[in-house]
This record gives sequence, structure tokens and C-alpha cells, in this order.
Amino acid sequence: MELSQVRYFVTLCSSLNFTRAAEQCNVTQPAFSRAIQNLEAEFGGRLLSRARNMTRVTELGREILPHLTTMMNAADAAAAIALARRKREPANLRIGLAPGIGAASISPAVHKVTVALSDVDVHFNESEPATLIEAMLSDTLDCALLPEDCNMPAHVNRWSLYTESAVAVLPADHRLAAANAIVGSDLMEETLLVGNRCGGFAKHLAEKAEFPLRLQRCNGDTSQMLELVNAGLGVALLSERLRFAAPLVVRKFSGPDLSRRVMLAAVAGRGLSTPAAQFVRLCRAESFA
Repeated sequence: MELSQVRYFVTLCSSLNFTRAAEQCNVTQPAFSRAIQNLEAEFGGRLLSRARNMTRVTELGREILPHLTTMMNAADAAAAIALARRKREPANLRIGLAPGIGAASISPAVHKVTVALSDVDVHFNESEPATLIEAMLSDTLDCALLPEDCNMPAHVNRWSLYTESAVAVLPADHRLAAANAIVGSDLMEETLLVGNRCGGFAKHLAEKAEFPLRLQRCNGDTSQMLELVNAGLGVALLSERLRFAAPLVVRKFSGPDLSRRVMLAAVAGRGLSTPAAQFVRLCRAESFA
């Protein structure tokens, strides 16, 4: 016995008209009649009698009608619960950020997604590129912002978003705070904070510089490094696209070149959720100049 047969029978008992009942169930009358006949065969007797233009429910039909009505109502209630649950479940937008890459540049795209789609939960995961790539491959991340020079598998799509340059971040009372721009040689007598989770600009300067630098390792994230800068422990080289709050002073770093290209990555051939697909489209269309 199929649920559609039950629904057809209950509807027919209400209208006592095969044509109207078939229309209400959105099925052709021949298919409707066959379903009723199959149901009668399963119950071993006539459920309805037809005489001229009159349809009547038989005694067997009247006996089973309450049970089949309960069955149909229970199925409808279960379907309504499932639909309500799907509507309540928030969609997720899961974005990975490589070290030192902030969310400020993509915040307009995130905002548009959350305005267009209700109940979207936005999740950020900041980690090393290899970890973020593995998370995308295992479907625990939708996409990630990664530096161009990281090792991405061939089956990971990547789109160029923007180029970011380094800026020097100083305490308000620093001797270089009055300068319009800073070059590498200005930092020879300074303590330069170096962190694995801060974009790698200081590390690249140390590799390129032809003069000695005093390096102080800082294994925290950018917010903790900024706290150390504010406390006077040293100078930080960070992305120009991060947001810096007073009293910190930010100056352009003009040489040597420490810029890097940031890519948006997602696994090729994998269907994205509606929020993630819209976010990727917006990012690809956005001007990040």
C-alpha cells in the first residue's frame, strides 16, 4: 500500500466524485482509478460502489477510512515537521583566512550575503594554508583566502583577489612616527617582531635585507602582536588591509618590496551551499583595488 493510494482514497471519500478527486490530487483520472483498484485488491474487497452517476463508500471502505485518514494526517504532520526544521536550520558560510589575512576586504561581500539570505551563520577559521586546504578538501570549509605562493593542489580552484603591501606599525611615541614612509634600513636599530601567524612580512624582510636586523619572535596572532607593539616591545610589519586602532601609528613601508598576492580558493567540482556560492560570485565580481 502506497501513501498516494491512501491520499487518493481519503480525497475520494470526501468528494465522492472520481473526476474532482483526481483533479485535487493532481493526477489523471485513469491513473487515479487504477490506484483505487489496486488499493481494493490489497484489502480484498470493494471500497466504493459506483452506480450511474452516484459513488458510495462501502461498509469495508467506511471501516478502514478512519485508519487511513489517521495514516495520511500522520504523514502530513511528519512532512511539516521536516520542512519546519529545514527552514529553522541556519545556512553556514565557512571562510578560511591564512595568517595575516584579515576579513576587512571581504566584509562587503559577507554583508551582502547575510542581507540577501536570512539565518546565515558566518564562520571564520584562521590557520596555516596547508590546514585550510585540508579543511576545504574534507568539506569543513567552503573557501579560503590564501597567499599566492602557497602550495595548492590542482583540483583546487583559485581566483586572484588583490595585492597587499606591508605597513610598519609603531607605538605612538616612536621616533619614526613622524616619517611619511619607512624603508628597511630605518629598522636597523629597532626590534622587529616576527610571527608565523602575522603574514610573514618581517620574515621576508629579514631574508632580503643586506643589513642586520634585531628580531623578536612572537608566536601569537596579529591582535597579540599589536598589543606588544603598543607596549613598546618592537615594530611590526603587517598587511595594509588590516584595521589598526589608535594609539598605534601606521606608516607605509616603501622598500624593499614585501607585497603578496591573495587568492580566493575553493575545491573544484564541489557544489557549494547557497551562501558560499553567492559569496564566491560576489568576491570574483568585487573590485578590491
